[in-house]
Amino acid sequence: MKKLLLITGDIAAGKSTFSQILSARYSAAVFQKDTVKEILGEWIGFQNREENKALSNAAIDVMCHIFSRISPTKADLILEANFHEKELQKLHQIAKERQYDVLTLVLRGDADVLYERYMHRIHAENRHPVHLSTTLDVRENFMKIAEFIRKETILGETLTVEATDFAYQSDPVILHRIDDFMKK
Repeated sequence: MKKLLLITGDIAAGKSTFSQILSARYSAAVFQKDTVKEILGEWIGFQNREENKALSNAAIDVMCHIFSRISPTKADLILEANFHEKELQKLHQIAKERQYDVLTLVLRGDADVLYERYMHRIHAENRHPVHLSTTLDVRENFMKIAEFIRKETILGETLTVEATDFAYQSDPVILHRIDDFMKK
């Protein structure tokens, strides 16, 4: 059966990097919400937080559309984003209709460490402007969002991954568990 890996979880947990690693490991196409949002932001632009949120929603819609169009090719696929429950429901519905097995990787880490990583990204990694319209640089706001994200319901088969550091990206136990899913 065709495979869909969904990668979600905490902000600054390394979701995009891990999705690229898994894409290379399984020769599977990967689509990342942040990349789609950056493209939309460059072409459409945004003036305020509400317009930025609209770009995020459009990016998710594009990813769902891509999945529905790629699925007839029977190709394995990786989608990465900070998915919300309704978005996961939509993806699971498409997966069911298209006969895909789904594994959701949920990356979780120490919120204080992730906040510091997030701040480093903002100041040292030349982040795209579409990712800078939030107030998450304020520790209290970051912690509230982290708490909210962790309350989201994750559907279906999941693998929760400790992502405080990046050791998980080469952890043989985690990779073996994903290998087993991809092979079944």
